[in-house]
Amino acid sequence: CVQETGTWGTGIPCKLHPSSALYSLGYAPDYIVYHELVMTTKEYMQCVTTVDPHWLAEMGPMFFSVKEPGNRALRREIEAKERKEMEAQIQDSIRRKTELVNKQNNEEEDANSIRQRISTSVVVPGRSNTPLRLSLIHI
Repeated sequence: CVQETGTWGTGIPCKLHPSSALYSLGYAPDYIVYHELVMTTKEYMQCVTTVDPHWLAEMGPMFFSVKEPGNRALRREIEAKERKEMEAQIQDSIRRKTELVNKQNNEEEDANSIRQRISTSVVVPGRSNTPLRLSLIHI
């Protein structure tokens, strides 16, 4: 006998109609599509065909998706590890960019302070603390 199954939309229990070719298989296919429901003392599916679950996901992605079998905990653990690695890469990239910007800012500040010292220095003859002459520096 074929196992009882439910419709996707309503969840109402229904069975393959005894006149269906799939009924004579002796087992319930994993995924089926039917054209009509016949209500007698029970609800039966008629015009039934077996389908591949990937077809459903391909033709109706807004309703179906294929979840590969496997250990969910292991899959979640792998996803969490990948997410942590991506976050670490992002943080490393941000850190490197910040260091580069800080280095560029420091170099600009150093160059500006040298320019300022050179352009604002007043040399007074006879003073002992006069700045050294910087003759070949071009900034």
